Amino acid sequence: MTKSMTGFGRADVSSNLGKLSLEISTVNKRFLEINMYLPKSLSFLENDIKKKVEKSLFRGQILLKFEFFSGEKNVISFLPNISHLKSLKKSWEKLSMNLGYSKDDITLDFILEKAKYFPEEKIKDVEALKKLIFDSLTKALNGVVEMRIREGKAIVLDIEKRLNKIKKELTYIRKKAPSAKKRYEQKLKDKFLTLFKEMQEIEDRLLKEAAIFADKVDIAEEMTRLDSHLKQFLVFLKGKKEAIGRKLDFLLQECLRETNTIASKASDADISRSCVEIKDELEKIKEQLQNIE
Repeated sequence: MTKSMTGFGRADVSSNLGKLSLEISTVNKRFLEINMYLPKSLSFLENDIKKKVEKSLFRGQILLKFEFFSGEKNVISFLPNISHLKSLKKSWEKLSMNLGYSKDDITLDFILEKAKYFPEEKIKDVEALKKLIFDSLTKALNGVVEMRIREGKAIVLDIEKRLNKIKKELTYIRKKAPSAKKRYEQKLKDKFLTLFKEMQEIEDRLLKEAAIFADKVDIAEEMTRLDSHLKQFLVFLKGKKEAIGRKLDFLLQECLRETNTIASKASDADISRSCVEIKDELEKIKEQLQNIE
C-alpha cells in the first residue's frame, strides 16, 4: 500500500501511575531515522520503543515527544530517598562546620542543587509503566499510519493522472514514428540526389545509409520498454507491498532514460515535443515520490 512519509499522531493515556502524553510527527527522509524526547525516568525503554516504531514505519524521519505526569501516589517513587536525603544533609552540615561555616547554610535548596549525588530510585511497577507507554505508542502510531495512508492515496491519484498523460503522449509517438521515419528517408534521398547523378548509384548508397539509419533511429524498443516501465510502476503504486518508494524511484529513472533516448534517436520535432511533455510529467512525479514511504 502506498503511504506518504508525512504523518502525525497523538495519544493521552492515563493509569494509576499517572498520565502519559505522546506526539509523533513524521516527514520524508531517504532512510528511517528515529529521534525521541524521553523523560530520564523512562529512558531505559528507548530501545524497546524504537523496535515497536520500526514495525509500523519503514522510512522517514520520525520524532517522538513523551511527557509523563506522575500520579500523586506514584510521585514518591521518583523522589530522592528520604533517609538518604537526611544523611546527605547531616554530612554537609558536618563538613561546613569543619570548614568554619554555619550549618544553617545547608538548606533544602542547597541540598537539591547537589541532586547529582542522589542515587536514582528504581521504578516500583515497571510492567505497569511499560503498559502505559506502549498503549500510548500504539494509539499514536495508529494515528500516524492512518494519516500516511490518506496522504498516500492523494499522491497516488495525482501520479495516476500524470501517468495517463504520459501514456497519451506515448500513443501519439507510436503513431508518429512511421511517418517520421519516412520523412527522414526522403530527406536522405533528396540529399543524395544532389550528390550523385546516376540513379543506381543513389539506390546503392541509400541502402547502405538506410541500414545505418535503422539502427540509429528506430525507437520501437525504447517505446516498448517505456510502456513496460509505466505498467510496472502502476502495479507497484497500487499494490499492497510496504515501502515501495525506492522501487518507484528506480523505475522512474528508467522511464526518464528511455524518454531521453527516444527524443535523441527520433530526429522529429513533433516526437521531441511529446518527449518534453513526458519528461515534464516524470519530473512532477519525481517530486511526489520524495514523500512516498
